[in-house]
Amino acid sequence: MFGSSSGPQLNDFNPGINPYPAGLFWTIPLHPQSVVANPGAGRAIYKAEDVQIEDYGDLNAAFSGAAGTPATVSFEVRWSGVDKRVSLHDEDAGFAAEFVRGKAQMQWSAVVGDYRFTSDPLSTSSSDFAEIGTMRNGTFFPHR
Repeated sequence: MFGSSSGPQLNDFNPGINPYPAGLFWTIPLHPQSVVANPGAGRAIYKAEDVQIEDYGDLNAAFSGAAGTPATVSFEVRWSGVDKRVSLHDEDAGFAAEFVRGKAQMQWSAVVGDYRFTSDPLSTSSSDFAEIGTMRNGTFFPHR
């Protein structure tokens, strides 16, 4: 979120609340080729171009159910390296995961109306924390 010194929030790009019965927030299906991953090696690429979403202006408007302004976003996120491996397993919670911590870089752009927003190039991006991996829960977690 934004601190009061950074001014009011002017854009909130998201795909809205999923109309499917699960009612998921901010999730939409993307083409399977949008993701190429080898989590064990600490490598993945998540990339999409001209994804149709909406700009709600701010978080309150996004939650209100009101329509937003049509917009598109494009992004690319690249994970690389293995700094640490993390294994989690909780029988009671029905959850298991294998994560690889490393580095990530990202570039992003959006278009809404006559406005275009663009991040710096991927090559200039850095991360303080990045993690990829696999997890199992629910019906995908083998119960006792």
